[in-house]
Amino acid sequence: MSQQAGRLLLIKIGDGGSPVETFANLCGIKTRSFNLSANEVDTTMPDCNNPGAAVQKTGKPGIVNRTFSGSGTFVSGGTQAILMAHVRGATVFNAEVVVPGEGTYAGPWMASDFEFTGEMEGDMQFSATFSAAGPLAFTAEAGAPSNVLLPSIAGTAQVGQVLTAIEGSWNGSPVFTYQWKKGGVNIGAATAKTYTPVVGDIGATITVAITGTNTTGSATATSGGTADVLAA
Repeated sequence: MSQQAGRLLLIKIGDGGSPVETFANLCGIKTRSFNLSANEVDTTMPDCNNPGAAVQKTGKPGIVNRTFSGSGTFVSGGTQAILMAHVRGATVFNAEVVVPGEGTYAGPWMASDFEFTGEMEGDMQFSATFSAAGPLAFTAEAGAPSNVLLPSIAGTAQVGQVLTAIEGSWNGSPVFTYQWKKGGVNIGAATAKTYTPVVGDIGATITVAITGTNTTGSATATSGGTADVLAA
């Protein structure tokens, strides 16, 4: 497990574009919070067979509430202009709330409260509360990559014959990088998906170390070795 920086709790405002909408960070926020709550519906009933006994409170969730609040320095710009049009018009807009280490909540939002503040000196400040205006879609943040089936090598271990790295199976949808090795030692700049053995490799075994990386982290897995490299 890893700690998450609070400044990475973000709200991204959609520009309303079609067919592809672009989302940009709401700038200037210094303090922020994202609340996930539900109203409590009281379902408490007394014991019909012993109505004088103490009553155990029971309940169930009712209407869910999703609110993002933030405050900071008001920074004029394109994203703020889009937002302020929705604030003035009291209209619904698309936004994404990014919770680091958790995931993204995306869907329709409205500005339920927006306030400017300022003094004689200093920058103008703002505070805002955004409330979900409909169901939100949640996309979990991908965990760090993990290898579940080791990499392998396709091809014949012979001088002049191309060897190809097979990534195996991974969790976390990573992007891959490669490092070929001779006898367990890195082969210089051999960092492509393929490698062609040279005369200096004759008699040695070749392996490939594959590193999978995503936004959360990285992991490395190494293939089994080839047969000893043969002469051409």
